[in-house]
Amino acid sequence: MNKAHYDSLERMFYAAPIQDMLSGAAMKVEERKAAYSLSISKDYFHAAKALHGAVYFKLLDDAAYFAAASIEPTYFLLTKTYTIHFKRPVEIDELTATGEVISEGNGVIVSRSVITNSAGKVVAEGEGQFVRSKKLLIDQVGYR
Repeated sequence: MNKAHYDSLERMFYAAPIQDMLSGAAMKVEERKAAYSLSISKDYFHAAKALHGAVYFKLLDDAAYFAAASIEPTYFLLTKTYTIHFKRPVEIDELTATGEVISEGNGVIVSRSVITNSAGKVVAEGEGQFVRSKKLLIDQVGYR
């Protein structure tokens, strides 16, 4: 692919309405890879005062998704499956989820992603399958 495609994917990430809920999120897309950083505050906690699983999923899925999208120039991808393995709870911290494509074929792109905390420890990891939708990237909010 090319830098213009990666830049367009990043704009699409920032333009998504859900990003209004996640203050300070940052996405970087490269060939077959993506990195998603987020400062965790108590606003993202569940009742037991640790990071809610929905935020783990958002970080992991988006990192894996944008890694997969880096190799698809035409169509918006959909998450077909995503499996998470939680490793440790997170309180207030800086997290980075990194995703990378591990295989592609038969219309499915498989990506793995890992979240690390500011100490470099893995807090969660997972793997997902992504498939092409009928929607063109060029028609998506923020792309191009």
